[in-house]
Amino acid sequence: MTTTTRRHLLALAGTAPLWLNGCATPAASTEMALGWAGVGQTTGGAGARLEHVFDVHDRAGLDAALRAGDAPKIIRVHKLIDLCPGGVDAYRDPAFDFDAFDRTYDPATWGRDDPKGPLEEARKRSARRHAEVAIVRLPSNTTLIGAAPGAGFERGGFMLEKVSNIVIRDLRFSDAYDYFPEWQPRDNEHGEWNSEYDNVSLRNAERIWVDHCHFDDGKRPDKLEPVRLGQRVQHHDGLLDITNGSDLVTVSWCRFQAHDKTMLIGSGDGKVSDESRLRVTLHHNHFHGCKERTPRVRYGRVHVVANLFSADRAEDFGYSLGVGFRSRLFSEHNRWELPAGITPDRLIRRLKGSAFSDRDSRLNGRPVDILAAWAAAHPGEALAADVGWWPDESYDAATLRPARPDQLVEQIRSGAGPRRG
Repeated sequence: MTTTTRRHLLALAGTAPLWLNGCATPAASTEMALGWAGVGQTTGGAGARLEHVFDVHDRAGLDAALRAGDAPKIIRVHKLIDLCPGGVDAYRDPAFDFDAFDRTYDPATWGRDDPKGPLEEARKRSARRHAEVAIVRLPSNTTLIGAAPGAGFERGGFMLEKVSNIVIRDLRFSDAYDYFPEWQPRDNEHGEWNSEYDNVSLRNAERIWVDHCHFDDGKRPDKLEPVRLGQRVQHHDGLLDITNGSDLVTVSWCRFQAHDKTMLIGSGDGKVSDESRLRVTLHHNHFHGCKERTPRVRYGRVHVVANLFSADRAEDFGYSLGVGFRSRLFSEHNRWELPAGITPDRLIRRLKGSAFSDRDSRLNGRPVDILAAWAAAHPGEALAADVGWWPDESYDAATLRPARPDQLVEQIRSGAGPRRG
């Protein structure tokens, strides 16, 4: 098969690759996304013209492909691409110095006021310069897929803002590293370092499908960072955040690896415009060593079905499902494999939420009643079991439930789920 013929078939199908002898060929399936993204007819770049099918091997090739704008396009990524190859000194303003920053804004002398003055302004200039390179904005009507094993992006993040109809599949997103995080002295009781970048961020985006992707912090996890101003520096934010009114999103068959605040759905308690949006389905994902926010939900009608949550060490687990303000989180057929001593009530955390629905959960192979465990551990803080919606009334939820629940953990660990077009 010629390259032109292969591209033409892929443009017609808009499908994920199948690996044959190390080469990517188009799959034959034309099935659509399941869950909430399926309601929105999410097709990505299906139907792209031949000149809008791109094979990308480096950052320059990616930038050229993105210049196609909102026209239907398929971007096939062949390597793990470094989005910020220059290192910190390529973006640091000459007036900014890390040690001088720490001396100037030491809470013992500066107090808890926000940083102000020349050093903070130099940090902001450095951050803006870095963001111009580190953040890649993905346009509407795009399919972004891996065309070789291990293909993806590192040391930067993707922003999907005010866009629609995007499919992201078979890619690794690693180490979205913020060189110049912000010091916020009034965050919590002691102040916190807060970074800006997510590996993938959705803001006011809709009809988005993320499938068979891998998310991690690469070789620079925050737990290895030094302590500055009394707190460990945070250079990573979320792995995949869905905020600012994003809607009709499915995340399927992905692996989220060794991260703290993993996935945020919803921006803030006061963002009432999110009330009818943030419809998200998470199915058959593996959250391993992810301490919290898998996900943490505000407002959204979120279906968390047939996922695996695991950790090797107790200190790597805080909670899984965050029941936030006006959240309507429906959980079913999920599995937890955690160190001994972690009790069922810790699988969720109440964050101003009032309702949570769950069925067929298992912790280390045993059935658990999460709501009953929560009520027993938190007298007077019982959560209602009725979240006000039912997935089956919104889409074909039965297709997401495991036909063989006894094989669910093994299936997710192997990543053996179907790659749908």
